[in-house]
Amino acid sequence: MVLSNKEGKHLEDIVQANKWFTFEEAEKEIRRYWKPGKKGDYLSTQRRQLQKIIRSDIIGTYLQINIRDYNPVSDDEWNKMSIWGWTKKETFFLDLANGEEKEYTEKLHVFPKYDYLFKKSGLEQSIVLSALDDELDDIEKSDMRDIYENLYGTPGKGKTKYLMTEPYLFALKHEIERRECPTKTLYLLPQSPKEIISEFNQSNFRNNIFTEIDSLIDEFALKVANEVKSQQVARNVELDRYEDILSFLRTWNDIFPQVINLASLEKNNMFKQFLEAKSKLSKSFFFDVKENVEKEKLHSKYSFNKIAKISDKDLKKEIKNSIYSFENYTLSNLELLMIENNMLSNQASNIRHNFSRFLYQYLEKNNADNLIFDALRNAGIKDI
Repeated sequence: MVLSNKEGKHLEDIVQANKWFTFEEAEKEIRRYWKPGKKGDYLSTQRRQLQKIIRSDIIGTYLQINIRDYNPVSDDEWNKMSIWGWTKKETFFLDLANGEEKEYTEKLHVFPKYDYLFKKSGLEQSIVLSALDDELDDIEKSDMRDIYENLYGTPGKGKTKYLMTEPYLFALKHEIERRECPTKTLYLLPQSPKEIISEFNQSNFRNNIFTEIDSLIDEFALKVANEVKSQQVARNVELDRYEDILSFLRTWNDIFPQVINLASLEKNNMFKQFLEAKSKLSKSFFFDVKENVEKEKLHSKYSFNKIAKISDKDLKKEIKNSIYSFENYTLSNLELLMIENNMLSNQASNIRHNFSRFLYQYLEKNNADNLIFDALRNAGIKDI
């Protein structure tokens, strides 16, 4: 289908209004820290997985699995999807180079986009162009890619491989971040009874009972500590976003109090909820394994005098049961705490999401200029 002059001009305006990134440029941006000055890779998702995420998002968006009419769900479920994304198993067809079609059935995921954060000309939006557009027969995006290449040339060799706008890159980076620093329930399991008892297979195991018990408990405590640390890292990621928003508000309150007035904001219930959530996030995620207490308990239980008349077989079985019970009990308590922490993190994410919307509306209502909106993005206050 040939584009009319009006349609072609509209697509050209969109192409020119947006800042574009090749896949290689986007990959570098994704791995960088949000805040300037920090060096090294922030995120570690491999290139192949990154391309799979983009491919799934392109196809899912084309099939409109993120459109409300396509998802007859409750308002509550839809709000959750708007924050975490849309997932649906779909059957679709891709056009092959020989003119034939190939059928696929895949679970697709479309991640959230935040185009309203990028309001300058009104044409900035989340767009990703690629050779996949031709395979999906997405005419508008294929035309847009042709216009881009006519204006700026072909990025790289061969067909375009994932050329994306700044709003799309921004949303993609947050999707990768969510996947690498997820809130989750406990995946750690206690050591199996077989693994525990294997530590006491040596012929002189009675001479080293306390050493082996301590070693097993220390190894378990280290695994728990790493699990707790992961939870704290995920909480810190969310807390950093809160801190960035507050830093922005304080800075611009000093510069332009007529536009951003903290005294006025503090009367707003949404801002109060934001501060309360931030206060809860600021508390450390703490869990005490109590490994030293358990060691003392088992040292006493399996002291030389108490085990003298117990056979090796029965002694190993008792030690195995003691350690397994301790690990299982500890992990059960940790999982309860993690479920509570996940609820807090999800709630905080929702509150921040809602407050970000309110903040942009608040700035627009107070006629904030582009300098303030640019500062909001440049400061790293980009997540919602």
